Formats: sequence, structure tokens, C-alpha cells
Amino acid sequence: MTLLPPEEIGAKMHALKLWGRIAPFNWVVKPTGTVFPYFCTLIEVPQPNPVLCRFLMIEGWQTFHDYVFTRADRNYGVYSTPMELPHFELVVLATGEVKVFRHDAGYVPRELSAQEKSLVSRIMWEAYGVMMRIESEDRLPLRYSSEKAMFARVETAKGVWEDAPMPIVPPNPFVEKVSFAKADIDRAKDIPFATEETLEVDFRIFPNLITQEPRPRYAYILAAVDAETGEKVVFDKVSVSRDGGLKALWESMPPRLLKNLIARGRIPGNIRLLSGRVFRMLRPLCVELPFKISLHDSLPRLEQALKV
Repeated sequence: MTLLPPEEIGAKMHALKLWGRIAPFNWVVKPTGTVFPYFCTLIEVPQPNPVLCRFLMIEGWQTFHDYVFTRADRNYGVYSTPMELPHFELVVLATGEVKVFRHDAGYVPRELSAQEKSLVSRIMWEAYGVMMRIESEDRLPLRYSSEKAMFARVETAKGVWEDAPMPIVPPNPFVEKVSFAKADIDRAKDIPFATEETLEVDFRIFPNLITQEPRPRYAYILAAVDAETGEKVVFDKVSVSRDGGLKALWESMPPRLLKNLIARGRIPGNIRLLSGRVFRMLRPLCVELPFKISLHDSLPRLEQALKV
């Protein structure tokens, strides 16, 4: 059987008008010849918006666990947004137009290669079939929940698909490693400590800033501003490396901030933060240096400085 292109299958999925019905559910599609199962899930976009919804095909168990944990706790791990997860994505625009992209952590989404189009068509065709079945059997994705398994469409041989339970694989423990060069710690202890000074700090992805290269990467900005004057103290733009990935980028943030403070010539008495993830990653530095960190709901001077 020759499958339709992903966009045509996406148009058929949209025509079912079932996005709201499938939103609470996740299911799995496992094509033969692939290492990873693909987890199908829907993100509805609050309206009005140019995008109506996003249908994600998330790659592999660990990525799916990261997605679930991050949806429950936005400070978990290192993913700030689902677009950083390794996955294929069907984007449905409010106009009814559909587009399909490949996402990888730290990189700008790209169009599919010819090989990927073939794979994604297989995944989406099975997802389309599941959606049609949900129309009359709305609890289909929960069929194997009592077995601690997810509902899956599994390809047992080329073109031969069947329903099967996909036993839930426990997530790997998430371990962060934040370390500082001893020489930097020693230098920081020797420079003035500005007890009354407060900095506002954040580290975040900037989707509107990308590198100029064949495979563009997103910029991530480490910013620190003086809480009283709004002066920019640190404004570093970085992107993922091809070797270390997103986790290494986040783990490099605390030592990068320390190096910037050393170069400035003094250590602040207080650092205010917006992100629980940044708070968690900077906490080891508080063991070495006597400044305080605190979480806040808003930091207006920092937000003003980050309007780039």
C-alpha cells in the first residue's frame, strides 16, 4: 500500500474534528524497523491564535517521560517547551492548513527528509485510524491501563498492524552535574562581596533569535541586571553544541554566570530568580559563596532588559 504524504493524512485527521476528544489521551505507534516507539499526544493552543493545535509524535520512552514530567512541573529537567523535545509534529493552523516538522532539542524545526516522510506517514496513518476508532470507542487508549501498559498500534511485519499493550518502561533517574573550576571559586572568594547589591538573573530560550547556518539553532540567553538601575550586567547568547546537547548547555550555565561575576569584579549579596530550574542549578554555588538566591513571580527590570 502506498501511503499518502504526511500533510494529506494530517488534513484527514483535522477533518474528523476530534481534537478535543483525543486531547486527554496518549497512545503509541511502533513501526517495524524503528528503534523507538512514537507517543502520540495533542497540545491544544488557547484561542485566538494562528495555530489551532499541535499533534506530537514523541520519540522514545525517555523523551515521553520527560514530556509528562515537564507538563506536571515546568521546572523539571532541562526542557522549557515541548518544541525542544525530539519528535515529529503536525501543526494545524486556525485556517485549516496543516504542516509537519521535525524537532530536535535546541534546533529550529525543519521540514522532513524523504526518509522521514515515509516513516511519519506510517505513524500518522495509524494515528488517523486510532482517531476514527475513538469516535465510537472514546476510551480506546485506556484499554490496557489495568495492565500498566499503554494502548499501542504495533507493526509486526511490513504493513501488518495490530493492537497491543505497550508495558510502561520506568523512567531513568534524572541526574544533573553542576561543577565549578576550583580556580574560579578561589578567585570569586578573593574579590569584593557587595552585600547590598541585588541582581535579577534568568536563563531561557529565545525562539526569535537563531544562528545563521544550514541547520539553525536557537539562542539561549543568560541575563543578569542590576535590580536597582536595570543595568545589564550579563547578557550571554549561547546555543547547544553538537556534542553536549541541551542538558550540557544548562549544566554550563552556573559556571558561566560565575565567570561573568568574576570578570565584573564583585559578587552580589542577593540574586533574584524567576525560574525554579535556574534556582536549582545555582544552589550549589551558594555552598561556596555567601550570597542568597530567591524566587519571585515577576522581575520587571529583567523582563525589560530581555525585550530583544
